[in-house]
Parts: sequence; C-alpha cells; structure tokens
Amino acid sequence: MNHIISLENSIDIILTPQFYTFIREALDLKFAYKAKQIAESLFDDYLDNSHEYQYHVYKCDNRWCFIAYDINEIGIFLESVGIEKHRVSKIFFAQQLLDTVEFPILLDEQNILQNIDDVVTLVPRQIVNSEVEFKPLDMNALRFKGGVTMGSSLNSYISIKETLMLGSIFCILGTTSIIEGNRIKESITKDDNKLTELLDENPRYTSSLSRESILAKYEPINNVERAKREAIKDISKFLSNKSQLKRLTIEKNRIKAEINTNNRTIKRQVKEHAHAKNFKVSGSSLALKVEKSL
Repeated sequence: MNHIISLENSIDIILTPQFYTFIREALDLKFAYKAKQIAESLFDDYLDNSHEYQYHVYKCDNRWCFIAYDINEIGIFLESVGIEKHRVSKIFFAQQLLDTVEFPILLDEQNILQNIDDVVTLVPRQIVNSEVEFKPLDMNALRFKGGVTMGSSLNSYISIKETLMLGSIFCILGTTSIIEGNRIKESITKDDNKLTELLDENPRYTSSLSRESILAKYEPINNVERAKREAIKDISKFLSNKSQLKRLTIEKNRIKAEINTNNRTIKRQVKEHAHAKNFKVSGSSLALKVEKSL
C-alpha cells in the first residue's frame, strides 16, 4: 500500500530501479549530446514499444551511462502517493548513488538496494543473508550531479497561479525580450553551425549500421545481466520459512546459492523446483547447492 504524502514545497526525488532501465557502454564519444543521439537505438530491443521513453545520459568513469525512463509512468506513481508533479524540482536515479553510498540499503520490509557488479539493483530482502548489516541513507549528505526535471520531459506542469504570475512578468519584459531575442538568435545560429560541423566530423554514430554494431556489442552483456536478475527471482521462489538461504554468490557468468531445508520433503520440493528452472542441484543431508551458468 502506498503512503500518501502532503507537500507544500518543491522536492527532489530519487527513483529506484523499477522506474528505469540502465545500461552502460564504452563508446568512443566525447560529448553527451552525441551519446544521447544514439540512446534510443541502444534500448531498441529492451523496452516496451507501447511506452514513450525519455533518456538521461552521463559519463561514468571511462564509459557512458544510459538511463531510459517513462515520465508518464513516474507521474502516475507520484499522483498515487499524493505528490503533485509541479512539486518535483529534480529527478535523480538510484544508479547515481553508486559512488557516494555504501550498500546494501534497506528500502522497506520486502526490498533492498544492492550493488551488483556496479549496478544498483532492487533485490528481494528474503534472499539476502540475515546477518547482512544494512547501511543508513543520509539524504542530507547526498550530492548529485545532473538529473532531469519534470518540465524537460512533460509539456507543462506549472500551476494556474504560477502561469498568471509568469504571464505578467513576460508582459513587463516584452520589449526587452524582443531586443535580447535578436542577439540570442544570432548566438544560437552560430552554435547550431558549430554543432553541425561536429556531427559532420563523426557521422557514423547516426547511421543504422553503427547503431546495430553497438547493439550487437552490448547484447551479450545485457543478456547476462537479465539472466542474473531472473536467476535471483527464481532462487527467491525456492525459499520459505522451512527453506532458508545460507549463501548467495554472484559471479561474472554464474550464480550459486546454498539453501538449508528443514526436512526431506521440503528438500525434495526445492530440488524439483530448481531442476524445473534449469539449476544444477547438489548437496547432502538437508543442505542443497543450486547453481546456474549465465
């Protein structure tokens, strides 16, 4: 059940991974606007075509990080918890916590945020070792760079009062704006010409052949990451109050789990479920080891 929030001031929000799709790629690009040009193509095979997505791109170490999100879906969720969209100043993403926050972070009774291979991932709490110490999240200490605004992705979410006030200001400044506009127009024309020259220097990133090459390069990595998430979900379904997770190991191309069961009947059930999900199963007594190659 969602908690209803009442606000009087503007806020910044951090979205957890269920609200966005994240990929990271090493590309021979110098500028963010060039990376953003190919963002849609990178996500072509991984997003629901019935949704309209926006893209946030930023440099992370020597690679580019790409985030796809549906601003309408986010807006619907905000309304469901009582947050008016015009109250949201900036939107940040949990992936941006990677370099500044210690993991794991307890979100609620069911979910935690965990760093898995440098990807901030939403993980069911029940599959995490009960001895794991959760780290507190000090919101006041967070310092983000970048982020997106609701206004940059939506047509307009300015209230009527704010619209009227802005209208009055624009009337007062109308004459000045015309004069200043002519100066800015000349500046924009120069910037557009410069941008065109930069694109002409390296047009290969706008070609379909280049996009297909990038997708082909990324696809194996994406498949492994998806397989990891699916394997974690499967393992969580093997667990109950009579079958507890003792250890979970996530390697580059393999995932392993050790599960303790209370009796032979439960052991047999877990074993059958694991085989059905294509896990290799081993172990003696009431302890089981399940393993899957990714």
